[in-house]
Amino acid sequence: MRRACGWAGRWGTRLLSALLVLGCSLACSDAGSGDDESDTLFGSTVWQAPGETPADALQRVDGTYGPIDVARLYSEGLPPSWADLEAEVGDRPLVVSFKAAPATVLSGDVDDELEAWFAEAPVDRDTWWVYFHEPEDDVEAGDFSAADFRAAWTHVAKIAEQVDNPRLHATVVLMCWTVSPDSGRDWHDYAPPAELVEVLAWDCYAHGDTADSYTPPDQLLGPAVAAADELGADWGIGETGARVAPGQDSAGRAQWLTDLGAYAREHDARFVTYFDSPGGGNFQLEDTTSIDAWAELVSG
Repeated sequence: MRRACGWAGRWGTRLLSALLVLGCSLACSDAGSGDDESDTLFGSTVWQAPGETPADALQRVDGTYGPIDVARLYSEGLPPSWADLEAEVGDRPLVVSFKAAPATVLSGDVDDELEAWFAEAPVDRDTWWVYFHEPEDDVEAGDFSAADFRAAWTHVAKIAEQVDNPRLHATVVLMCWTVSPDSGRDWHDYAPPAELVEVLAWDCYAHGDTADSYTPPDQLLGPAVAAADELGADWGIGETGARVAPGQDSAGRAQWLTDLGAYAREHDARFVTYFDSPGGGNFQLEDTTSIDAWAELVSG
């Protein structure tokens, strides 16, 4: 079962946060109830269109959906400074991933940079940090082994632990494809020690671009939730997206988004962020029906 009954088991974290931030109300649902829909945060990537500044991009995203409850950002190297991150997304909760080769991490060469970054992390809002999201394809390409990934992630997690900031959440992000029997993969190969993982999150897409219907959320997300439960971690969705399926109009995608959000809430996801970007195929929500569906989830 999930750690400490979802958020209800984190009274220590909530109490400390309330003391640190006057006027911040952090409601906690009864253990195992799953009835408090406000627990799941909905947001999106903050992609910069050509010619946009970070402030322009955030204003566009907030004006479209929100303001969004949680932002998803990526770094191809070590994480940006907190000043830069706040310039991009403001002072809201954040799911942020960063990369460095496992060999580099395990050498200790970036320990000082990571120690400083974690030490400067905000204490008044949640940050789900992700070292090397979606490592599976890199492992299959031979760039490093699954054992290398686990060891490097563990190394980073132990640095973060030293800060003792309860608003920093150690997060692993894998592909939903990895828990599909058709993938030939075993998600356990990519799971670091359970006692270090707070959130096992997933990148899950509807495959609406290659099928005449959208994958029902229980089929798409059920195995991911089961894996997180087995590990003893909370869960979330780091990326999700859907193109308009052939032969359907945007109402089908909008309904799928609504259903996915309902499933996430019912199963106590910590966060769900939509991949609102043209990268890797255009999953942007550009029709009013789909935009309204996601905005409704964001508004709670």
